[in-house]
This record gives sequence, structure tokens and C-alpha cells, in this order.
Amino acid sequence: MKQSKRTIIVAVIFSLLTTVFAMSGDGNNEPAKQTQEVKQDAQVENAEQLDQTKSNSTAKDWFGFDTGMTEKEFQEHQEVYIQRWIEFHEAPQAKHGKRVFKNETKENEFLERIRNKALISYQQRLNLNAIPKFEKFGIGSGDYFAGYDAHGVEPYTYATTISQVVIHGVVTIGYDSLKHAGYYLKPIEIVKGGFYYEKLPDIIPFNVWGELNDGQEYIVFLGVNSNTKDINKLNKIRLENIGLPLNIRDKTKVYSGLYYIGEISEIKSKIREIDHVNDTQNFYNRSYK
Repeated sequence: MKQSKRTIIVAVIFSLLTTVFAMSGDGNNEPAKQTQEVKQDAQVENAEQLDQTKSNSTAKDWFGFDTGMTEKEFQEHQEVYIQRWIEFHEAPQAKHGKRVFKNETKENEFLERIRNKALISYQQRLNLNAIPKFEKFGIGSGDYFAGYDAHGVEPYTYATTISQVVIHGVVTIGYDSLKHAGYYLKPIEIVKGGFYYEKLPDIIPFNVWGELNDGQEYIVFLGVNSNTKDINKLNKIRLENIGLPLNIRDKTKVYSGLYYIGEISEIKSKIREIDHVNDTQNFYNRSYK
């Protein structure tokens, strides 16, 4: 009888051990499989939550400025602008019939150039809706497709519309870490685009056409003349000159090249008026359909 009970106990223990090993082995391990599935479900859920967080966060533009849009909305806003720019560019040509290209390659190259120009104008925050209003400043719509030599009566007015920042300051000539000579601007006042900076910068490096006089006051029109998508901060790069700098002489008189064009208060007032018409700061709050 005792032998029989011992046999039964051993059999029960053996049976239990067999079941445990079967559950944790490489066979059809249902509990282990369920655990793995739970982990995978958690990973998927976490990934979805991360994607949702990204989609709900606001996108920043090339200069670190918060657009107030999601990344998807930002891309859609940009594409609508580009398509409007293409239509705007092609409107005069439409009067003479559809533009004819020798082959598809030429057509694609042309469209790529137009898209690049449109993207630069988008970065510059040029308000397409305001272009007809610029005529009162001597700026024709064709100036935006004719290059820098067709700027209307007063070139600086055109430069104002396509510059990220317009700054009154003192020019100095210095050298970078590689001993290359370069121009630097010590700002006196940011006439346009002050929202790009948290405070008035001590110095702004920039490239310019021609030569400027060391220690002289100028009003310069600066920005990015490239469709690069990797800039991060406007105040972290060497800006490009996007218009003929205006020289200030005798403290108040402003010259464009050799020609006197007005008093500094008058010129600054007109720059601010153009910026007001362009409504630069609200660029991303506007539809371009």
C-alpha cells in the first residue's frame, strides 16, 4: 500500500514537471507565445503613439521659426504656394499659347528651375497675394522673373520684398578662422525681420557683391538665396546680399550707388510700409490657393 502511494506521488510530480517543461520549451508554447504577442502589441502601440505625437507637433521652417502647422500641413502649404507661383510665372506666356519644349528633358529642367525659384521665394516669405499691391512702389510683377536688373524705379523697394531681413548698421571688414576676408555688420536697427532674432545680434556676417567701405553705415538687404533645406537658424549662417546696399552719408542722407534717394527716416518708412503690405510675419497663416 505504501509502495503504491509512493508510486502515485512520483507519477504526479513527474506529470507536473513534464507539463512545466512542455510549456517553457521550444514546442507549441502558448503562454510564451502570448507573452511575445503582448510585447509586440505594446511596441506597435508605442510606435503609433510616437507617430501621433510627431503628427500633432508643429513644424519649424528652415530658420527654426515655428510655423504653427503640423509637418504634413507645412508641406501641403508649401506645395500650394509652389503651384501658385508656377501659374503666376506662366500667366504672361499663356497669352501666346502653351510653351513648347524640344523634348521632355528640357521641359523637366525648366519646371525644376521654376520650382527651385518658387521654393526660394517661399523661404523669403514673399506674399504672392501682395505682389499686385507692390506696383505703387514701382515694382512690376515681371520683376520677379527678370532677375535683379529689372527692379522698377527704386531697386531697394524690390530688394525689400525678397529679403529675410533689412538691417541698418555699420560695416566692418574682418577675417574668419581661415584668414579669409569677409564683411560683418554691427546692427543699429533691424528694419525688417526682427522676429527672426531673440535680441539684436552683436554682429552679422554676410556676403556682398562688390565692395563696401569699412566703418561706413549702410542699409543692407540680406537673406538666403538658395533652396537648401538644412539651415536651422537664420542667425547661425552667413547671409547673402540680396540687393544693392544703401550708403548713408552725413548721418541722414541715403545713396543708392552715386545717387541720393532720400533721408534715412523716409527710406526706412518706405521699407516698413512694404513689409506691412507683404505682412511677412503672418506668412504661414495665409492661404495661397
